[in-house]
Amino acid sequence: MKKLVFVLLLLVPMVAIADRRSDFVSRIVEYENTQSNHDTAHINAYGVNQEKLDMYRAAHPDYFFPVSIKELTREQAKQILSYFWDNYRFSNYKYDEIQEKVWDMMIHMQMSELENKINGAIREYYKFDDDFYVPFGSIASVDLLNGMKPKNIPDFYLILDKIKY
Repeated sequence: MKKLVFVLLLLVPMVAIADRRSDFVSRIVEYENTQSNHDTAHINAYGVNQEKLDMYRAAHPDYFFPVSIKELTREQAKQILSYFWDNYRFSNYKYDEIQEKVWDMMIHMQMSELENKINGAIREYYKFDDDFYVPFGSIASVDLLNGMKPKNIPDFYLILDKIKY
């Protein structure tokens, strides 16, 4: 019985993480599907833009995903968004507010722009010099985002909000 309880206690956090990822991915797929405009140069299908589709296709060439974002299905978008959630360590974020803000930024920005914005926010929060750089989604990046004191989260949230767009 003790072994069963121990195993269940280990599984509960994993289920919660998986459910949070599933919730975030499902919300984006539903919301962004209604917001997509396939007549513009900035096509977004189910929360996935062409850059993220290209990145996913390069990482998983055996999946034979479509070349054009216009041909992306809902299920393929969910798979891509789940990949970005996992690959950029969104489940490792300590604070929900930061996780939600950065996820929103990831959905709406090019990855290089997002990396610049996150680095700028970390630089401003920690008062690092202008040469500071850490790859977005790296262990170091997530650790720095998690390293703030809970009372400072609103300040960091304001920094992210200020530099978002």
